[in-house]
Amino acid sequence: MISDQIRHIIGHTLQHLCEANVLPMSIETQLSAFSIELTKNPEHGDYATNVAMVLSKFARQSPKLLAETIVQNLQDPAKIIQKIQVAGPGFINLTISNLALYQSIPVILKAKEQFGQHPANGQSVLVEFVSANPTGPLHVGHARCAFMGDAAARLLKAAGYQVTREFYVNDVGNQVKTLARTIYARYQELHGVTIQLAKDAYPGAYIIDIAKTLQKEEGDKWMHEPESAWFPRCLEIGMKENLKNIQEILEQAGITFDNWYFEHRLHDEKKVGQIIEDYRAKGMLYEAEKAEGTEDKVRREESKSAQYAHQQLGGTFLKTAQYGDEEDRIVLKSNGEPVYLLADLAYHQEKYARGFDLLIDVLGADHAGHVPRIKAGMQALGLDDAKLHILSVQIVRLLKDGKEVRFSKRSGEIYLLEDLFSEIGVDVARFIFLMRSAHTQFDFDLDLALKQSNDNPVFYVQYGHARMATLLKRAIEANQAFVGVEHLHEVDLHRLCLPEERRMLMKMDLFPEVVMLAAKNLEPHRIIYFAQELISEFHSYFTKYRHSERIISDDKALTQSRLALVAALKQTLYNALTLLNLSAPEHMQPTGGDEADEALEA
Repeated sequence: MISDQIRHIIGHTLQHLCEANVLPMSIETQLSAFSIELTKNPEHGDYATNVAMVLSKFARQSPKLLAETIVQNLQDPAKIIQKIQVAGPGFINLTISNLALYQSIPVILKAKEQFGQHPANGQSVLVEFVSANPTGPLHVGHARCAFMGDAAARLLKAAGYQVTREFYVNDVGNQVKTLARTIYARYQELHGVTIQLAKDAYPGAYIIDIAKTLQKEEGDKWMHEPESAWFPRCLEIGMKENLKNIQEILEQAGITFDNWYFEHRLHDEKKVGQIIEDYRAKGMLYEAEKAEGTEDKVRREESKSAQYAHQQLGGTFLKTAQYGDEEDRIVLKSNGEPVYLLADLAYHQEKYARGFDLLIDVLGADHAGHVPRIKAGMQALGLDDAKLHILSVQIVRLLKDGKEVRFSKRSGEIYLLEDLFSEIGVDVARFIFLMRSAHTQFDFDLDLALKQSNDNPVFYVQYGHARMATLLKRAIEANQAFVGVEHLHEVDLHRLCLPEERRMLMKMDLFPEVVMLAAKNLEPHRIIYFAQELISEFHSYFTKYRHSERIISDDKALTQSRLALVAALKQTLYNALTLLNLSAPEHMQPTGGDEADEALEA
């Protein structure tokens, strides 16, 4: 692609200057460090690079002098670059030849769905996401992590990684014990017993449904049995029904997993006990009443550390503070019982043992405090901390009729994920949850999401794809069908000379690089932005020229060149949408908007 060609030309130029002793040879180790971007103002050329700014210290020259040296000695035998000049303190602006730009159309059309995909890089990655407690159905609070994790996995696969997706099931601990006891209470109620739910019970109606399933399958079998008898069965059916529901809703959203890893495995396989021995062997544990150095620490009353301070009193502590945690953490209570953190550490140790090159956890912002403990725990084992990446996803506030929609398993007021999908559709939900950085909080307006107009960002992008599809169909009806990539050599692409046409060609050319950057930074919103910008340029182009420079016209040669552009745009937009598992409709009904009603008036 063009950006790769520019990088090659600049790299070749720098190597030439090194060989001529104009620049030090050490600069060759930095040739991948600079960026190449589209200029914001076309008057400044097509692309800009910061190569001289980045490499000036290695070249032992000022950025401006180095930029001038590169420009004066440019090695471009194929004449890819039509114009090059130094701007500001050392940026280099480049204008690309039309011949180079037109090359992108056959590349895109020949690659088809593979355009933007990168070859296998030989590295494996484990992406763990959702991992919601199996104590109830998924609600909208789980949506962002679900879509972010799925998108991250898709991007990494497109970037050449071998990807494994994993859901970690917390089927051990107090929350699942509470689930079993709540199911039994509802089971008793179905048999006429007046009950009083425990304070920490799950009051949601879904528990009653599980109890009804138990009653249907086994009648009153457990009514007069002790807890030791009914508890395993209630736990089993609760886990089975909840996980079945979770899996069905995720599959409805197009999200699947390669592994469902159950926490009980860690206990059954003695891995929780083994990690304690591993820490002890490395001298990372000590017995104390409090973590060392926290005797005089004042905690905010509302903080979790203050609320659970009693659980940190007396026991075995892990020296996580040595590795950046704010304090050491208790891993065994005074009675020898492991705390939740210990199983989580054992799970991550097990992840490392499976030999992945990269480990990614997608966690809600409410688990942010857990991150330094896990990272420190891995470092305390001597494991490479750089392998573990945590994508912390901020909370989204859901608004309906201008009011916040709340959700809680504990209160019983749950706005289920399946309800969200029924109301606005999976596509809209996925698009809106992915359209901003995971680190950004935002409001999700349900009323806007329901609009079928250009105010709805999902509709705006998808309608662009449908418009392109319809244009290609209209060309067939007008007996001017696009000749296709097989006969593209017959098309005079030089006729694409409008500035907007050049801009769209350059924008499409950047797609593989956008995919790679989105994967490396775990930023799906880069793909959304790319699609929005590309379709915005096409909508503007179409609206501006629909009466003066029609795509389908009496000029058959020009029509073919513009249909080639439309076909490449459609393929690129299709690839961007489907990369994030968003649909790319071939037809959508116009809604009366300015550009929409006349959209297909080619």
